[in-house]
Amino acid sequence: MDIRSFDKTQNLTWRSLVKSCNKLRQHQVPDKDGPGVFLFASLLFGTALLSLKYLELPETAVSPMVLTGFLVYSLFTLTVCYKHPYFGCISLDRAAQMLCLLTLGSFHAAWITGLSYFLVSWLRLFRGASLMHTINAVMINSGMMTLVLLLGGKWYQWQGGEIPMIHISQDSLLLVFSTLLVMQLLNQALMYVLVYLQGGNPNKTINFHGPLLEMGIGLVGMALALVYNRQDLSLFFLLLLVISAGMLVMSRYANIRLHLEALVRERTRTLRDLARQDSLTGISNRRHADEFIADQIDHARQTGAPLSIALLDIDHFKRINDKYLHATGDKVLQHLSRILKHNCRASDFVGRYGGEEFLICFPLQNLESARLASEKLRSLVEKQDWDRIAPGLKVTVSLGVAQWEPGMRTEDLVKAADQKLYEAKSAGRNRVCY
Repeated sequence: MDIRSFDKTQNLTWRSLVKSCNKLRQHQVPDKDGPGVFLFASLLFGTALLSLKYLELPETAVSPMVLTGFLVYSLFTLTVCYKHPYFGCISLDRAAQMLCLLTLGSFHAAWITGLSYFLVSWLRLFRGASLMHTINAVMINSGMMTLVLLLGGKWYQWQGGEIPMIHISQDSLLLVFSTLLVMQLLNQALMYVLVYLQGGNPNKTINFHGPLLEMGIGLVGMALALVYNRQDLSLFFLLLLVISAGMLVMSRYANIRLHLEALVRERTRTLRDLARQDSLTGISNRRHADEFIADQIDHARQTGAPLSIALLDIDHFKRINDKYLHATGDKVLQHLSRILKHNCRASDFVGRYGGEEFLICFPLQNLESARLASEKLRSLVEKQDWDRIAPGLKVTVSLGVAQWEPGMRTEDLVKAADQKLYEAKSAGRNRVCY
């Protein structure tokens, strides 16, 4: 896995996927690299360079042409990737990594893989990423994958693995599988730390689909290494061509699938929002209000934090409809909704609870604080220039405020606020009772 953006070969699907996922961005890893990320990137990159410098070089020299060919194939497999649902991309480069490891050994596999990531990661700069973000990505990707290949190669050699791998047996197959597992565990652990440092939820990096796919692709790399090391070059190139074509198809299919899943999530969320939204005012409806209060009551019950609500009713709303017609009444409801939304805290909830009745929830606010906030809203409504909607129009509101007490359910709290609202109406309207 790596944190690169898509290659240009995937741009069409990528653009569609981004457009579909715009409303889901808050669930993804924040694109912010603080000092912790830079230190982590520098540590990875520096450790990788030192490890390569002091690693024992292979005794057998390798042709520059062969090394170049392996590097080109590694670069190709890096471009065949698909978007991870939470961060970055999953590349199908494990095949090239295992081909290099089981053919050339850990040293060449490590520097070829590291150089491939180093080169590809700089493309982020040309896609609009900041210089610091790009530098961090370059160091993290190349450093991390170099260390993954070095550790995987060392594990393979410590267990007596054959390099170059020519023979296949149950023991050698198990050894390759364990090597892939070691590489995957290190990769996963480093990504976990990275996402944590970026301020995301590291638990979302833990999934089974990506690792299983990469381990399967690694076994494909083992098959390529076996054919290449037995010097059957015609079969090797034929197999390489077939596998590369399969990778392109797999990548395209994965991107289409993720695109469709993102569309389904977006449509589902849109339908859910519509079911919670009042069609006239655009604010939340009664259903959403009850859900929100229930959640806040659970939080208050667990933490002991205060919670208050207010029920607001437009005074003499029937007279407004009778005198100015229902179209004017609708405009009053819409304008009042805007007043309430713009003058409440971001953490407060405003919803239309009935015909001319609104509910305001004040999380973490006691009764007195909610009363003061309600009084402020009442005064703002009274002072509004309602002539803009209809000449001579005057609008006032009455509010009933109640605080949650242990043992209260949603309906109990709403009933308490409704009782106070009734008192406000009975006392002459245009006032707050609590």
